[in-house]
Amino acid sequence: MWMNQMDIDEAVIRNQQQPVLGKAAQFLASFRDEVDAHSDGWPYWQAPIKAAEKLMQLLQARNPNTTMAEFKKALTPIKSFYTRRGYQAGMAMPAV
Repeated sequence: MWMNQMDIDEAVIRNQQQPVLGKAAQFLASFRDEVDAHSDGWPYWQAPIKAAEKLMQLLQARNPNTTMAEFKKALTPIKSFYTRRGYQAGMAMPAV
């Protein structure tokens, strides 16, 4: 299930103390902000939402033992999105 803007903001707050999930939530929030700045908005551009699906699933699982390797694996479709569409739209990949 995809996360709306409020879900993402709540994930950032909820995972502040988690070393990996905190970074994952912050990355997703930054990615959402990039999408918002370069399109009609997060809820309306399906390609980045589809690319972030694995990252959203990782955050929704709320597993405090999530590894950095799992987080980086969830970024693979987002990196592909940037290669195909994001950079052309003027977007910048958020820092991990």
